[in-house]
Amino acid sequence: MEKYGADPQRFGSGETHSAEPTKIDNELYVRDYGKCILCYKCVEACGVDAQNTFAIGVAGRGFSAHIATEFDVPLPQSACVYCGNCIGVCPTGALMFKSEYDMRKAGTWDERDQTRTDTICPYCGVGCTLTVHAQDGKIVRVTSPLDHSVTNGHLCIKGRFGWQFVGIREAGVEAVAPSSSSSPRQK
Repeated sequence: MEKYGADPQRFGSGETHSAEPTKIDNELYVRDYGKCILCYKCVEACGVDAQNTFAIGVAGRGFSAHIATEFDVPLPQSACVYCGNCIGVCPTGALMFKSEYDMRKAGTWDERDQTRTDTICPYCGVGCTLTVHAQDGKIVRVTSPLDHSVTNGHLCIKGRFGWQFVGIREAGVEAVAPSSSSSPRQK
């Protein structure tokens, strides 16, 4: 500020932050615009950089600018396809996995205790590389390396959020590995 002679007071007194409450309108990710710095990376990921759905954009002008869905409708009513690419590019945590949000709120989120395993997404033949983040034996989020030639860090809804079934067991049903002497239909 000294080097360039910047005077932040010319824009008014005090800091401006979004007064919006944290938006939890789906089970996949949370939007906390109080952390948003208006970098527009989420808008670009939702637009021409990755998804081309244009579900989120910039609303308002100047100091009233803010990230919003088209026509400010709730996210489930927007064009959002829940790919989560906006989460992948958000530098501040204004957009984050619901699982991460819940764990942070409970005080159990600890990246130092998390294992990261690279694998290939099982859902289609594109070959997207996934980085599976697990803590306490449970998958807590899935990302993709930004420098991967196939994904460039972007995933679809299945790749980013399609892991919730892992670890879920139905009551009374056990997974049994077939032995060499039994057929796949025998227990």
